[in-house]
Amino acid sequence: MQPPVLSMEIKTARENQLFDGQNFHVFIYNKVESISGLHQHDYYEFTIVLTGRYYQDINGKRVLLERGDFVFIPLGSHHQSFYEFGATRILNVGISKAFFEQHYLSLLPQRFVASQVYQIKNEFMAYIESVIASLNFRNGEFNEFLEMVTFYIVNRLRHHRESEVITDIPVWLKVTVEKMHDKARFGDKALSNMVTLSGKSQEYLTRATQRHYGKTPMKIINEIRIDFARKQLEITNYSVTDIAFESGYSSPSMFIKNFKKLTSFTPKQYRKQLFSIS
Repeated sequence: MQPPVLSMEIKTARENQLFDGQNFHVFIYNKVESISGLHQHDYYEFTIVLTGRYYQDINGKRVLLERGDFVFIPLGSHHQSFYEFGATRILNVGISKAFFEQHYLSLLPQRFVASQVYQIKNEFMAYIESVIASLNFRNGEFNEFLEMVTFYIVNRLRHHRESEVITDIPVWLKVTVEKMHDKARFGDKALSNMVTLSGKSQEYLTRATQRHYGKTPMKIINEIRIDFARKQLEITNYSVTDIAFESGYSSPSMFIKNFKKLTSFTPKQYRKQLFSIS
């Protein structure tokens, strides 16, 4: 006799328990662990990473999401989050089934994979961050913002091409960039550390990052540093100067310049607006 097959229970998050009759159900928060476990929805959902990085298991496939990435979860797709890299700040938006199917369903491609990770263009990501950092809305304006972001998300799915997926990144380069998220490596002598990790010459590494990421090694390092700094501003009360040094900068003024270049805010402005909405 065959032993019985044990099936994993998948909880269902239900719209009528969460939405209170609204079209959207929204969270903007720092997460360090999943409280829902493996689950699915009877509504539509997308999650955008604002700072940090984490894993999602979606329909049995594990994917890594970093700042500016999102996944779109349709009805019935089971998923679970894993925060192995510490606190991650996310924008999580649920859309009611009736509202989504009335306004957006016709725009979805006929076929798409729920476990596909998509990237938000830098300009639109900057817009999302500026709105979230201010959140001074008159009545109804927040829903307008969510409708606009949802329209953008659906259009990214609609116009996505398989050629956009970077599938040919060499393993050595993936591993190098992954290991550069270690604070011991993106601090002092970060570029030298990245070259050593890669096992290539600096010129070869630069050509590879330009080809596969469209960025220089130093730009990748600065993005890693600023993402780390944003997280520190969100979850600690360290001074800007302390965070500058913790993030690998030898000069607070250089840190502030890079922070503003990548986020459109100074560190003090970012923290002030962040805590004004908490």
